[in-house]
Amino acid sequence: MKPAYFSSIDEPSVKVMAVDSKVGVLATEDESGYPHLSFISSIQAFGSDKLTFGQFSAGLSKQFIAERPNVGFLVLSADKRWCSGNAVMTHSETTGTEFDLYNNKPLFRYNSYMGFYRIFYLNLDRITRFAPLPMGAIVLGAILSRVKAAFVKKSERHALPHIGETLFAELDSLKFLSYYDSEGRAVVLPVVQATSAGSDRIALVGTPFGSELKKIPDGAKASILCLNLKMESVLVKGVYRKGVLEVERVYNSMPPKMEYVYPRSETIEPVRSF
Repeated sequence: MKPAYFSSIDEPSVKVMAVDSKVGVLATEDESGYPHLSFISSIQAFGSDKLTFGQFSAGLSKQFIAERPNVGFLVLSADKRWCSGNAVMTHSETTGTEFDLYNNKPLFRYNSYMGFYRIFYLNLDRITRFAPLPMGAIVLGAILSRVKAAFVKKSERHALPHIGETLFAELDSLKFLSYYDSEGRAVVLPVVQATSAGSDRIALVGTPFGSELKKIPDGAKASILCLNLKMESVLVKGVYRKGVLEVERVYNSMPPKMEYVYPRSETIEPVRSF
């Protein structure tokens, strides 16, 4: 079923997005045309037609959003309801009312080492209403995805480090997939059922969200962000074919050093003198 999009955020959604204990995911476009997914829990509604989020660490998403301001987003509440949509970044500020509001949140108010140092403002393009995650279908999909993974051909290029494989294999880790639709918008979907199939493939079945996953063109560039409740995370980018993401790039999205770990962009030379 095609999701229903709206041009404004209703009041119940505004209230859900104002809660700090939620998961927010932002999809920007990287330099190679892949969706770049970031964990942005600070995203919230700013009235009925705008969004804001705060920056407290320097990852690539902030660079990408400045260069290509069209983004996709997803919000998952603590009671397992989710919504998604698209927006356009208009500007950012390092002072002002919203800057003060963000830095007065309980987590940051008395923190001398970490705080929001920039607030981004976005105009809403479209948004769905919050809907419950179909947990029964997710459990079934997770089982079927693991069966599928056993039969996926593996090249074993060792793209994913061991911690990444383990993270994707965890049943309770959260996974979010993004691709670009026929209109060029970044679509973000929850794909909790996904699992690792060796070190260079991610497998998933269309249970749930089969109708949405079928819309992904064969050979499309797509990305999946995986994270757990301990805030361990990894981002994989690659080509999507019939329920399998062939991993081409792996990005460590955890502080303190957020960087590509596959393929590595630098050559480590051996030490030859002491």
